[in-house]
Amino acid sequence: MLVVMTGVPGVGKSTVVKKAFEKAEKKDIKLDYEFLNFGDMMLKSAKSMGLVEHRDEMRSLPIEKQREIQKGAAVEIRTMADDKNIILDTHASIETPKGYIPGMPEWVLRELKPDVIVVLESRPEDVNKFRKKDIGDDFRRREVDNLEGIERHQSVNRSIAMAYSVFTGTPIKVIWKPEGTLPQAAETLLEVLK
Repeated sequence: MLVVMTGVPGVGKSTVVKKAFEKAEKKDIKLDYEFLNFGDMMLKSAKSMGLVEHRDEMRSLPIEKQREIQKGAAVEIRTMADDKNIILDTHASIETPKGYIPGMPEWVLRELKPDVIVVLESRPEDVNKFRKKDIGDDFRRREVDNLEGIERHQSVNRSIAMAYSVFTGTPIKVIWKPEGTLPQAAETLLEVLK
């Protein structure tokens, strides 16, 4: 099974997955999933092609090469998901200076064939708080104090996730996780993963 986990940056995708696994363990529920990040898989694919050494280098490649890398990563993930359960951390949409772009364009969706797409959402002010906690982390450079932007991005994610569903027939599960409701969000995800 391939579960695609999406949400705006800083909403807490990894945290909810981790908590769902803790709940499963406490309930003696066996969850046999591997947690992957699409960006990491793209880097692996690009490295295997001899194109880059670091993730940031991928952005400077020609668009056609970036598409080839995306497709290669998607093929590898789907192949893995044919043999074992995968939770794939990725973005439904990516905000760029020119506007939003799909995190899973058609050529990626065609290869991935996800079984379910999860959209994790929270109140914009909560996402902003989560992002502020990430500021000290060298690996996380989050935009903060843009509540309207967070709300707009979540709305775009919902819309694009439904477009993904129309294209693939994949069910969409929206999980609501305002601050203080991590246990409930994890329980909802656990029901999806069983």
